[in-house]
Amino acid sequence: MLFRIEDSENSNGQHREYSIRKERLPQLKLAELEGYLAEEIRKEVNNSKNRRLLSYSKSLGVCLLKYNKYADNELHINKCEAYNFVYYDDVKANKSKCKPFSLLCGLDDIKIKHKKREILLLNFKIDVSNNNLLDSYLRKNTGMGRKKMASPEKDKEVLLMQSPEDMVISTYSDSVYLLYALYLKYGMDESIYINITNMIYNLEDFRFEFCGERERYALLEIVSYLYINGIYEKEMSDRLLQDSQSSEQMSIYYDSILQLHGIQNESFEDSYMLRDYNDNVISDWIWHFYAEKHM
Repeated sequence: MLFRIEDSENSNGQHREYSIRKERLPQLKLAELEGYLAEEIRKEVNNSKNRRLLSYSKSLGVCLLKYNKYADNELHINKCEAYNFVYYDDVKANKSKCKPFSLLCGLDDIKIKHKKREILLLNFKIDVSNNNLLDSYLRKNTGMGRKKMASPEKDKEVLLMQSPEDMVISTYSDSVYLLYALYLKYGMDESIYINITNMIYNLEDFRFEFCGERERYALLEIVSYLYINGIYEKEMSDRLLQDSQSSEQMSIYYDSILQLHGIQNESFEDSYMLRDYNDNVISDWIWHFYAEKHM
């Protein structure tokens, strides 16, 4: 699963396209594809002004604590499990193709006799979370490496060209922070997992009136992700929490991130006393199920 923060609250931000119309997709010769991919990757990881790819992280915590400092932007979820593939249409043959890709080998599965064919590039999903491999790949294919400050490895970064299937959490993003915070501190046993899952699944439809049913299912994906793969998040959490708590960019009011810090540093009872800050039906039930175990 992949996660991304969209800078939706900043009108001056660089907003990306999640679904590109077919007539605007790149059309090029297959021989040019490697160079095109390398250049788009270089622009994205080096933070160029004309970058246009979608940058995701394999870590929920990276998005919540590093790229959403005021906890006010949309959280995008992509259920992608397979990375390092390029998808295109062979224009002449009128066939869709899927080719493997890696930073180590690039596109090494294309026959020479097909290089002159016209293609329509549909999408690609490329894991760039190895700094050394990325640097070597970019230097080989663009003549320029990644900037010294760029570290996709640290962010567990995966790049997509487009992602129309994303699920978005906006209305209940505070609840995601709360669940993530409680999971880091207290874990999630089977009964909490089942109770939270059933609660979200059975909520009345009007609870999602202003965000749509897909937010319900996005929340269910987050719960399942933490229950099944949360160990991965805990392995990264020490550094993320340290960086977040030492950040000079602090909120001027008690928000979801400050609540997360408090949950890590205080007793459950002290954190529970401030539960009314994060006041919505999902957060209320999350507090309730954890309180049954820890009070």
